[in-house]
Amino acid sequence: MTNVDRAYNHVRQELAQVGLLADGLYLDVVELVISGEKSVGERGYVFEQVGHYAKWGYRPGVIYLPRDLPHQPRKPGLTLCDTIRHEYAHAWYFQDPSFFREEWFSRAFGTSYANCNSTPYNQWRKVLKKNPEYQEGKKRCHSPKGQLKFFYGYLLNEFITDYATTNASEDFAETFMFFLKYRRSLRRFANRPGVFRKVRAVEQAVETAARRLRVSGVGTRKRRTA
Repeated sequence: MTNVDRAYNHVRQELAQVGLLADGLYLDVVELVISGEKSVGERGYVFEQVGHYAKWGYRPGVIYLPRDLPHQPRKPGLTLCDTIRHEYAHAWYFQDPSFFREEWFSRAFGTSYANCNSTPYNQWRKVLKKNPEYQEGKKRCHSPKGQLKFFYGYLLNEFITDYATTNASEDFAETFMFFLKYRRSLRRFANRPGVFRKVRAVEQAVETAARRLRVSGVGTRKRRTA
C-alpha cells in the first residue's frame, strides 16, 4: 500500500503541474481505491457505469487497482505510476465528457472517445490481416514477444503502444500516460509522426482544459481519499 500511495501522490503532483488538478477542483475529486477483487489480467480500471457492480460497492469515475496488483506489467518497462496515469485518463473523461466531445478528440484520434468499434482501428486490423508479409511474420514469430516486435514493425509510427490499437479511448489513455511521463521531452516521439501528432494534440488539450480551469474554477469541492 505504501508503494501505491507514493505512486498515486506522484501522479497527482504531475497533474497539478500541468494544471489539471487544484485543491478540491477538477481531477482532485478522482479517488483511488484498492479493490477487493483479484486481477484477471488488468492492472487498473475505471467504471463509467457500474451497473450490477454497484451492489459490491463500486462507483463510477473511481480508479480501482486489484488487491493482488500484478507484479508483471502488461508491457516491459511500465510502472505503477504508468498504470495510474493511464487510469487517470479514463477518469478525466468521466469527470468532463463534454470536453472530449469537442473537435480536438476526433481530429486527433479519428473517432469519438466512446466509439469502441471505431472504423479507423478496425481498418488497421483489416490491413494487417490482408498483408501476406504480416501473416507470414506472425507464423514465424511464435512467442508473444516475437509477435509484438513484428506488429510494431507495421504500427510503430501510428500507435504509442500495442494496447493503444484497441480503440480510441485506449489510444488516448496510453498517449496521455506517455505525455504525462515525458511532458518535458516530447520531441523524443518526433521520429514517429502519427504518435507525435497525437501526443501534441493531448498536450494542447491539457493546456486548454487547464486554462479553462484557471479562468472559471470549474470543479467540485469534494475531497478525494486514497
